Amino acid sequence: MALDYALLDVFADAPFQGTQIPVINLDGKTLDDDTRIAIASEFQQTQTVFMEPGNSAAPATVYSGRGQELFGAHTILAASHAAYEMGLAQDEGSFASFLLKQNAQLIESFIDKGENGPGAIQFARTLGPTVDRYTPEIPRLAAALNIDEKHIVFSKYRPLVVSVDTPTLIVPFTRPEHVLAASLNPDRWGELCGDVYTSDLFLFAPGSITGFSQFHGRLLNPDTPRDAFPPIGNVMPEFIAYLAEQPDTAAGTHTFAVDRGSERSRKSVLHAEFDKKPGREVRCRIGGNVIKIGVGSLLYP
Repeated sequence: MALDYALLDVFADAPFQGTQIPVINLDGKTLDDDTRIAIASEFQQTQTVFMEPGNSAAPATVYSGRGQELFGAHTILAASHAAYEMGLAQDEGSFASFLLKQNAQLIESFIDKGENGPGAIQFARTLGPTVDRYTPEIPRLAAALNIDEKHIVFSKYRPLVVSVDTPTLIVPFTRPEHVLAASLNPDRWGELCGDVYTSDLFLFAPGSITGFSQFHGRLLNPDTPRDAFPPIGNVMPEFIAYLAEQPDTAAGTHTFAVDRGSERSRKSVLHAEFDKKPGREVRCRIGGNVIKIGVGSLLYP
């Protein structure tokens, strides 16, 4: 049996950048969970999207080598790009829309129409974050990150634990190069585990490695290799909620971009905006570009 697939570079401003997401077109074929897990493992990417054109209840699902997973920013954009090309998106005139269903939540994406296919893609979410202001002292946190404490910002931003989808310890740095240089010290981090109820950290700094963003970010946890730069799209809801929580963030609409990676690795650029209104949940939009980098057929018994 053959399955058509496409390889998409998500949050990429040029080919061979961003995060690669394989998208499988099931085209009426039925696959059980074990087979989907095996296929996702075969691609050896962070996640794989499966499109089912005839399944109006769940036209897209996400799997990794561990099993089925929730949609995140990268897979929402990948599924929306594929839906547009497969004719599953709703024509809205100057753009198209695509609706994903996840648990009790509806996620709507908006796809710009380009001359040669889908253009930029954006999706909207409403965030109801939980914020924990207790974090380890700066010296202990700096030691756990193998960084001088003077490189962790003291003025405008403070470390916070923010949870929307996944509890994340967000740590502000002074410059992008310090974010790139940070790494977890296993012994020092182990001493903090009893004080922090998450193992996921998002490090960020004002500035850019691409020259086109306001922030640089990096996701880190004990399983991350020293020189690895995992995708950061899934932590954008937490980062947006973190920015909205800052006392200096005025009510209104705020727009920013954040990049990820290094000059020697695949770079990503994510665009976001959010509405801050006193006493209300945070409404946000997250988007970027998707580039189709390859197509093929996957053969299996």
